[in-house]
Amino acid sequence: MKQFIFQFALLALSLITLVSCRDDDNVMPVDDHTETIQLNVDVILPSHIKMQWEGAITWAQDNLTKAQNKMNRKVVLNLRYHDEDTVDLDQLGYSLTHPEADDDTCHAIIGPYHSSNAMEVLKYAQQTRLPVIMPTCTSAELQRINDRNTYAWFLTESDITQCEIMLSVAQSLHATDVVLIHSDDTYGQSFKDWFAYYATERNLHIAGGTQVWKPGEDLRPFLWKVVEEAEDEEVWVLMALSNAEDYLTVCDEIHNFWFDEFLFSEDENQKSIYFRNICADTSLDQIVLDSENSYQIKLGVSPSGSLNYGFPQAYQAHFLRFPYNGEAQIYDALSILALGAAARAATPDRCIVNGKQVEYNEKPYGPGLTDYMRSVVSSEEGVTTQWDVNGLATAFQELSLGHSIYMTGATGSLNFDNDTHTKILNTTYMVWEIVYDQPEESDSIYTIACPLLYLSTEGASNEVSTTEFWKLEKKWNQQFDDKAVDHNLPKVTDYWAVVISPSTTWGNYRHQADAFAMYQTLRHHGYDDDHIVLIVEDNLADDPRNIFPGEIFVERTDAPTNTDTFLNDNVRKHAVVDYHFSQLRPEDLADIMTGRASERLPYVIRPTASSNVFCFWSGHGGNYGGPLWGNEDSKDYFGKERIRDIVSQMDYRRMMMAVETCYSGQWGEVLNGQWGEVLNGQPDVIVLTAANSSETSKADVFDQKLGVYLSNAFTRTFRRLINNDPSITFYDLYRQLARTTNGSHVSLYNAEQYGSVYTETMHEFFPE
Repeated sequence: MKQFIFQFALLALSLITLVSCRDDDNVMPVDDHTETIQLNVDVILPSHIKMQWEGAITWAQDNLTKAQNKMNRKVVLNLRYHDEDTVDLDQLGYSLTHPEADDDTCHAIIGPYHSSNAMEVLKYAQQTRLPVIMPTCTSAELQRINDRNTYAWFLTESDITQCEIMLSVAQSLHATDVVLIHSDDTYGQSFKDWFAYYATERNLHIAGGTQVWKPGEDLRPFLWKVVEEAEDEEVWVLMALSNAEDYLTVCDEIHNFWFDEFLFSEDENQKSIYFRNICADTSLDQIVLDSENSYQIKLGVSPSGSLNYGFPQAYQAHFLRFPYNGEAQIYDALSILALGAAARAATPDRCIVNGKQVEYNEKPYGPGLTDYMRSVVSSEEGVTTQWDVNGLATAFQELSLGHSIYMTGATGSLNFDNDTHTKILNTTYMVWEIVYDQPEESDSIYTIACPLLYLSTEGASNEVSTTEFWKLEKKWNQQFDDKAVDHNLPKVTDYWAVVISPSTTWGNYRHQADAFAMYQTLRHHGYDDDHIVLIVEDNLADDPRNIFPGEIFVERTDAPTNTDTFLNDNVRKHAVVDYHFSQLRPEDLADIMTGRASERLPYVIRPTASSNVFCFWSGHGGNYGGPLWGNEDSKDYFGKERIRDIVSQMDYRRMMMAVETCYSGQWGEVLNGQWGEVLNGQPDVIVLTAANSSETSKADVFDQKLGVYLSNAFTRTFRRLINNDPSITFYDLYRQLARTTNGSHVSLYNAEQYGSVYTETMHEFFPE
């Protein structure tokens, strides 16, 4: 897990002299033969963010100009602004990559500000490898999808890091109960995906779960749920909302709820709850600071410039406030662009990244601006330079001579991922609070964000939140009682299995692929097709987007010499599909699993009291019932009551359910007797889930050629472990899955009604 560097006080303003934007540099007269290289840079921002960033942008432009005073070749950035809130981004993305005139060429894009708008621009930039530099696009999924794209530049770590920091701050302030309110978009999804994971890692109690914020929606039912589930009198509310105005609205609703229900309550038995808010980076906005309700924000976390290199201190001295979200990043964006252009002009035939000349197999064949930018930030050799005027002047001079530089920026060490060098690995975060300031001899009161401490993610594990953020080390592990359960079970006579994937779309490839992989594992261990009911839509093999017609993979490589038998294994081969998912209704599963065959449902399992039954489910899930009956947009829950009722009706000797969905632990809880009116768990049933009841599970193994995720780590590891050793104990299986399934907590339920996890083995369900 990442090592946080806590800095509890600002460095003395005397440090500013180390990084000043001095005006006393020796200015040489411009040579008559000076060559000017103009880059047209299109900046896509909301209009009010443009106003907030104007100081940082002007400062960067001025410093770049001063730094090149002595140069015979100068790079000039011509910034052209577009209002992100009003422009048609699809049309803009196309026009910028398909200019009508040569002098209208776009050389680079900065922005958009919001993660939810980024793909509209990136999809067009891909065609020409036009660099798109995103100071504040922090969506984890957006960064993961673009982790191999050399033109997509992310200058802030993903919100996995920010979510972790927000919970760390709450924990350091003695939080017991935490909840999350997030926006219903790509930005909010990152927090939704990782909030429960990190809360569980820190043993923080999730009171009420997570709540999607939609303008106009009443939060009171959710807040009452929080009150009912809270274990302490204080609840920390983490907010991750896209729009600044939403923070004010949500904080006001929470305040009014507390004011109405608790402040003047005459009920002596009324539970007293105090809400403390901590807000994400998008809350550090002038719209929020100018509001009379800004005091309700309490605390916030935002990416910042690096204290070690003096940017926040110098900015504060220059502009009389600390930099807002994205201002250090926009400064670095402009610097990297200008330096990349200078490097290309100096060595047009040589662009070295990772020790190799950059070449492409498709047009445009030669290296472009984005590649020269990569060459500038990828080198760990050469003269060390930094973000101020003198440092930039040294950088331009060295690049003009064809030398490499080691650049440090306003955000700190420009440490990018090792493959593409376009995804930043280290971000400094500022924890701030709202305070009020009244200058002497003034009647005006100003609201400002005052830094409390700075945190950084430097260290060997800093790749967690970017290109390899699914490689996490677990702190949380279940504890099991070593109990032997004797239910006088008969000798096993036969084995039955039901394999289900409710997903039907190409984008959900991994769910059907995992179902086919589990089917192949069952066949490998002796099940025949008469004892397996396979329910999948089976529309992947012949999908026109499938560049491997008739084949489906959960692990794939183009390396022909690889001897791993699991790689390039076509899991669709010889599979017998019993039902296309779209042919079934949710209630049909009860008939299939209890053996009630009919003309419409001819394929069922027929277990008896001496049968062992294995059920595998791979798909999407939701926070209010676990697995969904359909794709992620269906919102049609299969239902906790329904799965409990089906199991209670079945005949079996022993039964195992393996569930690979978000919030799959909710099924584990209901079958374990931890939910509703059920007092005891189902006898001789064990449930293994990819996630606990409060968290999402994560996709795994993205295939660039197919453009989809092939598998989930839970199922892929399960398959490998069982095929290698079907006699593995439940504890060893759990331990290996917990170690390799990253971003969610594999959980095992109802062991006390099944037997000792230390002695019982998977041989009960995979006999051969």
